[in-house]
Amino acid sequence: MGTANLNYLAHIQLAHHSGTSKLGNFLGDFVKGYDLSRFPVSIQQGIELHRAIDSYTDNHPITADLRRLFPPELRRMAGVIIDVYFDHLLCRQWHCYNTNVQSEVLDGFYAELAATQLSVGPRFDRVKQGLIEYRWLTDYAEIEGVIRAYQHIEQRLKGKIRFADGAATLITHRHKEMHHAFEQLYPQLQQFVVKKTTNC
Repeated sequence: MGTANLNYLAHIQLAHHSGTSKLGNFLGDFVKGYDLSRFPVSIQQGIELHRAIDSYTDNHPITADLRRLFPPELRRMAGVIIDVYFDHLLCRQWHCYNTNVQSEVLDGFYAELAATQLSVGPRFDRVKQGLIEYRWLTDYAEIEGVIRAYQHIEQRLKGKIRFADGAATLITHRHKEMHHAFEQLYPQLQQFVVKKTTNC
């Protein structure tokens, strides 16, 4: 969800919820352009669903209202901050949105990721290797993991944008509002993906 495309856990859960390719939905963060013909059909469908999810949430009134709570200096990174924090909330409340145990769903995803020979690009290769080696998606369960993620993203931006400290303060002060927004939005998002895939 959001333009930052950093909510890996949400896309994997929504893929599982809708019975679509978890790998394909994950690849939506890394594949650019509209020509997807080089991928298997299931992967194409996953990438397309990923993009539909991002578009749906970017344009949802709940997301718009949440962004208005951000101070001007953080609005440019609002998508990043929301994406990562929503993955934190999903990780903490997984049982509310999925009948399958989180570890089982993620084990299936990691196995699929390890087995793929698809060539997408160097960024995907780096993230793939890190996920297989460290299985860090559940790090978002703790707030310290969220803050580390913000710091890592800031470092990757090479000092062009400073936002990690401000984001840490924001999620502390606006926790209730962000939690409420997530609880309102996520069930709607689950309904959206089921309807989207059923109509395909």
